[in-house]
Amino acid sequence: MKIAIVEDDINMRKSLSLALKSEGYEVVEFRNAVDALKKLDNSVDLVITDITMPKMDGIEFVKELNGKYEVIMITGNATLNRAIEALRMGVKDFLTKPFEIEDLLSAIKRNVKYKEKTKNKKISIKHSFVAEDDKTKEVLKIAKKVAPTNANVMLLGESGVGKEEFARFIHENSGKKGKFIAINMSAIPENLIESELFGYVKGAFTDATSDKKGLFELAEDGTLFLDEIAEMPYNLQAKLLRVLQEREFYPLGATKPKKLNVRIISATNQNIEELIRDNKFREDLYYRLNTIPIKIPPLRERKKDIIPIAEMILKNTIKEYGFESKKLSEEAKKALLEYDWPGNIRELINVIQRAAILSEGEEIKKENLILI
Repeated sequence: MKIAIVEDDINMRKSLSLALKSEGYEVVEFRNAVDALKKLDNSVDLVITDITMPKMDGIEFVKELNGKYEVIMITGNATLNRAIEALRMGVKDFLTKPFEIEDLLSAIKRNVKYKEKTKNKKISIKHSFVAEDDKTKEVLKIAKKVAPTNANVMLLGESGVGKEEFARFIHENSGKKGKFIAINMSAIPENLIESELFGYVKGAFTDATSDKKGLFELAEDGTLFLDEIAEMPYNLQAKLLRVLQEREFYPLGATKPKKLNVRIISATNQNIEELIRDNKFREDLYYRLNTIPIKIPPLRERKKDIIPIAEMILKNTIKEYGFESKKLSEEAKKALLEYDWPGNIRELINVIQRAAILSEGEEIKKENLILI
């Protein structure tokens, strides 16, 4: 396999080249994107490129490649906001500097597998939620792009917008064999979070009568969804950062580390940058988690989604409670569209379920909707 490295930093370029050659890869080096475009040919299977380079940056370079090669992009903190633009152009993997050579080798293997998997084959996209509004479709498009990569994703948006559903969508379309496991940071007592994440060995503390696997281990080769990440205690943020950097973790009381092979998706409804300024959230952890930020719009900005989602909820409620048949009246639909939905989809679920249970007959009327 032949790999092209496009990197203006000579030390980085040479070290990557030597590491890849020692693994048996054929390597060709370029100090800038302009030279690479002139000399790249069909013998190259994969391109590794930095974003920030003289003459032509990595984003423009990928545009010029026009999908001809699989691409792994190297990003620094200052360029993370451009990652989504690269995703739209088909970049499958991102590595945030500094990174371990093992991370690069894993990314190369993923790209090879992805290329083999998709050769002459259309990928089927799975999702169990409604995406009728253009704003939702745009977010879904980004989620589809990021799904096959191993990039860490941070989902942003108000409470109740469906962040866990989007996280599950990304996992289901990632090709990973492991489980999707979710943990809500705000729902777990501070003294239990560490053992929940990392697990422990027998004798680690008084009540540790046997080994217990943590969520990192249970999500092996899968996805760990860290909901309400802003609620993570500050002292544990440093430990999580180390795990993400070293790609290994120690169960409580253990003397040997376990390798980390998990995709991390985090979510918050808070302003992380404001928390960083107030020294309540670590900036370095934020950059590790926020390789690909995806902002999910509130329901009031996705008007075309409201009725389809309401009808899906109603259908599920009918099935759950064994009702014969129920439908929304036109007046009820109009009321749903005019309402501001401060609680987003979570509130819509409550409103429809309550109306279905309390309404008489087959039609849910406007007066059956309890809107605050």
